[in-house]
Amino acid sequence: MSSTFQNLTGPEITLPQMLATRDWRAAEQLAVLQAHPSATLVWSSVRIPGPIKTGPQLTQQYQAIMINLAHQYGAAVLVQMSFDRPTGFEFYLVLDVPAAQVKRALIQFEQQAGFAQLCDLDVLTLDAGSLKQTSRQGLALPVRPCLICGGDAKACSRSRKHGLLEVQQAVDGLITEGWREV
Repeated sequence: MSSTFQNLTGPEITLPQMLATRDWRAAEQLAVLQAHPSATLVWSSVRIPGPIKTGPQLTQQYQAIMINLAHQYGAAVLVQMSFDRPTGFEFYLVLDVPAAQVKRALIQFEQQAGFAQLCDLDVLTLDAGSLKQTSRQGLALPVRPCLICGGDAKACSRSRKHGLLEVQQAVDGLITEGWREV
């Protein structure tokens, strides 16, 4: 548990835990889409660097986003499920809506100021028995901005342009701001 941050208060997780969660997520995504082969899967996971990815306010904000998205898509939601894991809150919605349409709407949401920037909303479909992700690049949309400088988030992450503490402080601030929005 961290005393450095106001909102990132959960346990520190290890790299093996993160890798196990990644493997679990991929297996779950495939199983969900195999059960709904013509549907679009929206899978939300946390976009939080570092070893602490949970806290009560953070979980409540992700739950509120799940409820809002389910309400937004209404009757097009075929299935929804959530998971409160040590590696972060995750949820999915299975939708009867074209993947490109969903991805465009979710990118608009992710690009809002505040807490929405901490949401990683993947859009997946099943293609020849394999997972196919609908990407920003595939839709000719701009890259995801960095939380610190607004540049390409993946490039900043790969090059470690910003220190972990700086990014965690920015994340903690966004959670506080998001808490006021919920």
